[in-house]
Amino acid sequence: MKKRKLPLIVAVVSLLTVNSVFGQNYKSVIENYLKTSVGKNAVNKDFLISSEDPSKSLNATVVKIQQTYNGIPVFGNSSTILIRDNSVLNFTGDFTSSVARSSNISQVQDVATILTKVVENLKLPNAQVYNASLGTSEIKTPALVYYDNGSDLVLSYEIEFYEQKSSNLWHIIADAKTGKIYDQNNLTNSCNFAEEAYGREHNHNGEVLNHTVAYPQNNSNKGISLLANNASYRVFPFPVEAPTFGDRSLLTNPWDLSASSLGWQNDNTTEYNITRGNNVHTYLDEGSTNAIGASADGGTSHIFDFPFDPANGLESYKNASITNLFYVNNRVHDVLYKFGFTETSKNFQAYNFGKGGSQNDYVLAEARDGAGVADLSLGYYNNANFSTPSDGSKPRMQMYIWLGAQPYFSFNGPSSVAGTSIPSIGLGYFGTPLWKQSVTGDVAISPILDACTALPAGSLTGKIGIAQRGTCNFILKVKNIQDAGAIGAIIYNSPDAATNPGEAISNMSGDGTTPVTIPSVFLPQSRGEAINALINGGQNVNVTLKIPVKDGSLDNGIISHEYGHGLSTRLTGTSVSCLSSSADKEQMGEGWSDFLALMLTMKPTDNASVARGIGTYATDEPTTGDGIRPAKYSPDTSINSYTYGDTNGMEYTNSSGALVPDVHSIGFVWATILWDLHWKYVEKYGFNNDITADANSGSARVFQAVVDGLKLQGCYPTFIMGRDAIIAADQASTGGSNKCLIWNTFAKRGVGVNASAGSKTNINDQVEDFTVPAECALATNEVTAAKGFSIYPNPAKNEFYLNFKNNILGKVNVEIYDASGKLVSNQQIDPSAREAINTQKLPNGAYVVKASGIGLNYSSKMIINK
Repeated sequence: MKKRKLPLIVAVVSLLTVNSVFGQNYKSVIENYLKTSVGKNAVNKDFLISSEDPSKSLNATVVKIQQTYNGIPVFGNSSTILIRDNSVLNFTGDFTSSVARSSNISQVQDVATILTKVVENLKLPNAQVYNASLGTSEIKTPALVYYDNGSDLVLSYEIEFYEQKSSNLWHIIADAKTGKIYDQNNLTNSCNFAEEAYGREHNHNGEVLNHTVAYPQNNSNKGISLLANNASYRVFPFPVEAPTFGDRSLLTNPWDLSASSLGWQNDNTTEYNITRGNNVHTYLDEGSTNAIGASADGGTSHIFDFPFDPANGLESYKNASITNLFYVNNRVHDVLYKFGFTETSKNFQAYNFGKGGSQNDYVLAEARDGAGVADLSLGYYNNANFSTPSDGSKPRMQMYIWLGAQPYFSFNGPSSVAGTSIPSIGLGYFGTPLWKQSVTGDVAISPILDACTALPAGSLTGKIGIAQRGTCNFILKVKNIQDAGAIGAIIYNSPDAATNPGEAISNMSGDGTTPVTIPSVFLPQSRGEAINALINGGQNVNVTLKIPVKDGSLDNGIISHEYGHGLSTRLTGTSVSCLSSSADKEQMGEGWSDFLALMLTMKPTDNASVARGIGTYATDEPTTGDGIRPAKYSPDTSINSYTYGDTNGMEYTNSSGALVPDVHSIGFVWATILWDLHWKYVEKYGFNNDITADANSGSARVFQAVVDGLKLQGCYPTFIMGRDAIIAADQASTGGSNKCLIWNTFAKRGVGVNASAGSKTNINDQVEDFTVPAECALATNEVTAAKGFSIYPNPAKNEFYLNFKNNILGKVNVEIYDASGKLVSNQQIDPSAREAINTQKLPNGAYVVKASGIGLNYSSKMIINK
């Protein structure tokens, strides 16, 4: 790797940029605004500006402010303000904290003392290790804040640190005198999709696709960079979602120069030959130690072209996996940069080119996290997560492997059992994990049946040894079998297991110290004895022990989803703890992440009728599978009928016995609305599966509106706040030309004018509503009725029919609004069945009929005259 500084000319341009960005002082504008009705109930109007983010799409500056008292921030009291030409266009937040009493700064203890108490309160070991990290990049320097407990402002420390040997990233507010924890939030978004999500039965059919799909590769940015050296990466290029969706391609210089002017291998200090650069450092963490592991090395030519053949086992394609993870992180960085996730909005980069924001916060992307740990009880599988610390601290992405379903034990011989399997077995939670090292071999009976004592040297060389359960522990048995030369071990239950019936199976634990390297399995008594009988009868028993596995670092959809957590966290409110699921049980973080994954993996042939699953590769489903959500994403309510009201009761009891919100299902409902919104924008502006290719397409426009909405929505957002932020973004960028389109889409899913989020700490009091503002209910300019359908008879009496001028795919939702814009009737019909719409209960008058479905959104006036 080479040391290479950014040329002076670029540095000068960057300095000019930062001067223009921060040259204007918005403090007086905000002070004047807070004197209006917005701040009339605020006793304390002191604040500091925490960030200024000039937005091209909004043609304004997004200013984040933090309430202060005596110059110290008041935790949780922040606001987001959109300013253009010294005028406030939008304000989200409040300054309602009053000051009754406050603790004295002279009572504050030193940081190290309080940090020690916090670590002890969290019951974490080795408090001294955390104190030793103070002042380094490993732990953010704690800052003084006030915590509003409802009556007093209590002087506290805001503390943020990664837990040792864990995926947890803690954000803590602790009393600066006593160390008492007032607020505790884990900033790691863990996406263990299988744990609390709606259950599904998957067909683990081992589907292998051997086709090539023609996708636009986005593999060469137009223009020539004098700063970035050439590099090539063989990866699954977007929009390919995963190996089951298409093939790998070798991309040369796939970066976007406007987002990554140094390319992907350079951070302005060093030009790396490994998978590291300004945006991300990708490496293995198979031991789940969170230490920097091996990266893929492309050499001085930066050619990252490595073999990938799943049939050769997980060990055979490490570098291909790391390279793909590196590509996706960089590509997502570049895409989001074009939509406003830049330095001033606290994106992830080692070097910020003097453009604002805090740097040295590139993504640490860990491939195959925990893949080398055999102990499945630790949960290092079927998972992925993203930790988002404050701006200037490195986020961490952890990608895991995904285990396929049993059977893990298959017979190859003798002919009487060849091709059969044992449907359910236990695993040894020690030694080499079976998913890393499959074993095929002849089975040999241990010379000592229970293998509790040392076996004759070489007695099991090259064999899979089988032994009976006995009085010694499992790991000793397997160690003795290993020392006799075996390549694997089978332990079967014993008939005298007093506390465990002979047919029961269990996983086998180890002691953490005995050096075992071979894989092992546990069988019921009858299965083990049957194998012994075949061997004793002179037959050769040959078996394969194998766990099918999918590498999460090859699933572009899941990687994008994880990066999306960084996007939504950094853009929302204060950018660090505003998506806390304890302070806001309705927060929609999982929804924005799903939406990002969907938008980046659209195929050129997609349309509104193509229902989308999420995570089908990792869960071993076909590409058309249902995925890991309660339903597929589709605007067709016969496929996905979820509405805002369904979020009520989306909670579960976790492994610690706590009742917590089901964030994946809640987010699924939010992403359902955003996906509907995408196709409505497409109806109006057109489709392009590459959202970076045409800024005027409906696909690009809706994605921009969603990103801008993230910036404007403020801290602890609800569905209502999220909706209003997107409407505010559209108002700022287009003058509200899409206002009714947005309202109608949200109202369709229950987030209408009168919808209510209730209490942010209660996930059981949401009220859905399907009405839209009167001007939207009466608007017919989205698609004229003359182009789409007619009503007959009109005037109607007790019923009427719709006559569509084109063939309609799927069912149609028919809504009737009265003259005030109130929804008075809602009925779903099948156009091919000539169903009538009932109006018996509606009084005489003028109404608006709206028909919506796949590829249609028609409105027309109607008279009821009985």
